[in-house]
Amino acid sequence: MSSVLFGLAAALSWGVYDFFSRFPSRAVGPLPTVLAVTVSGLILLSAWVLVDGHVTIVWSKLWLVAVTGIAFALGTWALFAAYALGPMSVVDPIVSGYPALAMVFVVAQGARPSAWQWLAIACVMAGVLFTLRGGRHHEASGALTKTEMRIVLGFSALAALGFAVALSAGQVAAPIFGDIETVWLSRIFGLFVIGPIFLRRTPPAPLPWRWLPLLALMGALDVGALAAVAAAGNLPSPEFATVVSSAFGTIPVILARVFLKRSSALNSSSDSTIFTAATFSSRWETLEVPGMGSITGLRLSTQASAIWLGAAW
Repeated sequence: MSSVLFGLAAALSWGVYDFFSRFPSRAVGPLPTVLAVTVSGLILLSAWVLVDGHVTIVWSKLWLVAVTGIAFALGTWALFAAYALGPMSVVDPIVSGYPALAMVFVVAQGARPSAWQWLAIACVMAGVLFTLRGGRHHEASGALTKTEMRIVLGFSALAALGFAVALSAGQVAAPIFGDIETVWLSRIFGLFVIGPIFLRRTPPAPLPWRWLPLLALMGALDVGALAAVAAAGNLPSPEFATVVSSAFGTIPVILARVFLKRSSALNSSSDSTIFTAATFSSRWETLEVPGMGSITGLRLSTQASAIWLGAAW
């Protein structure tokens, strides 16, 4: 199975998850939401591990799943915090730029990006600037104050950084521990971080009991997406899964248009297209896709942009 297909599965799961996440995060707060999603995902994974009955712990490499779990939990918390204050049109383009941050880790390991890859990173940075321009529109409309907009942008950037670290570490850990086992162990580390913060919060954060069915579904979607990206670590070019998964932002746009009857502004759609094109081509010029042959980064980016604009319109 291709790493690209794993990335597409992750994008679909995270896209639906992303669409749902804004509702509980605004109703009960970011921290209770991320705690409930983490616990529900951990319960699901624990059932899987109990049925499988086999977990191999490589103690010298346990730090990889620790980094994965802690970074992902904090990134999710930052994402929900951004959603609690800001609109999807500002948050999602920044968060979906995490493959460009992952490029930094690759360069630190000795890789040398090509001129096309650096151009793609520049496109991501341009997307950030366009998003900031859109943020000023929300400030001018009175929807967000300047301080609130800065907080939203900061949380969005932290979420992107957390996801970049988590997915990079998770793909290294998956061949060592196993796909599901990596996600399961990382969830435990994530709970050890989020749980104490939740318990020490003053005043105590409310438990989102009536939101639990939706949060359980979100936990399952989150686990499925993370497992898909981690599973790509066993395949050639696992980074494709990370890059392709960043297209998750197209799904909530489509769902919001279909179910909430919300139309996206052209500027927001165009800005997101820059992110989509850049992240799909930010690391590789050539991609082998089953049934589609060899696709260059430029061609794949063009297709992604056309799909995104078509959905937005």
